[in-house]
Amino acid sequence: MNKKGIVLVAAVILIIFAAVVTFSITTFIIQRLSQEQDNQARAKYIYLAKAGIHNAIYFFRLHDIAGNGYFSLGQTNIDANNFFVLSATAADLLMLNTSHSSVGNQGNRDLLGLTIQNATNTKAITIDRMIVTWNNNRKLKQIRINNSDVFNGNLKSPANVNITNFTLNKLPKIYNIEYIRFNNDMRGVKISVQFVMSDGSITRNFGVFPASSTYSFTIKSTSKIVNSDIYRTIQADYNTLTGRITDCREINTQITP
Repeated sequence: MNKKGIVLVAAVILIIFAAVVTFSITTFIIQRLSQEQDNQARAKYIYLAKAGIHNAIYFFRLHDIAGNGYFSLGQTNIDANNFFVLSATAADLLMLNTSHSSVGNQGNRDLLGLTIQNATNTKAITIDRMIVTWNNNRKLKQIRINNSDVFNGNLKSPANVNITNFTLNKLPKIYNIEYIRFNNDMRGVKISVQFVMSDGSITRNFGVFPASSTYSFTIKSTSKIVNSDIYRTIQADYNTLTGRITDCREINTQITP
């Protein structure tokens, strides 16, 4: 009886051990499968967001072949369940071409050769202020955009210039900044400009003189799936002069339903 009891206890222990091992293996497999599904979901959403970035660049370049480049903001459906949404602030959409800048006119007082453009045909954008910075004691006297004076004054650097609001329409068009005029010779002086837009967004600090190969826009792409709270957002900067993405990073993620 004692031997039979020992055998019975051993059998029970083995059964319990086998059950624990089976449960552990099952749990491990379920966790691995769940993790794999999460990884696949993460990859799917990031690829979908990247598709939006490349879509914007493709259509800008396509339209640039026949005229001025542009892309459209908003939702693009991949199929019945998957889509991405392109968005941008006014500062993201303001393109400043610094590649032809120079100093000239009477007394070499004028910064010349700058152009600006709206990167989208979806919405108009408006410049509210310009912050102009330079590295000597000259004073800013006048700014003229698209044949209209938007500022007249006498400001030291850094000049926070409350210009007459200037709107870049939805129709793709290049606008000339005819000149940024100072009170004396600006040869050899480094000049930079930031634009403050009417929506409160601010562009990065553009080094406008000496000339550089900059003519960029910024676009954000958010991936979405119908009936899901999951999303991922990527932001990219694209330089249209070099045809290169100069920065691309994820800025917002929600992967927990």
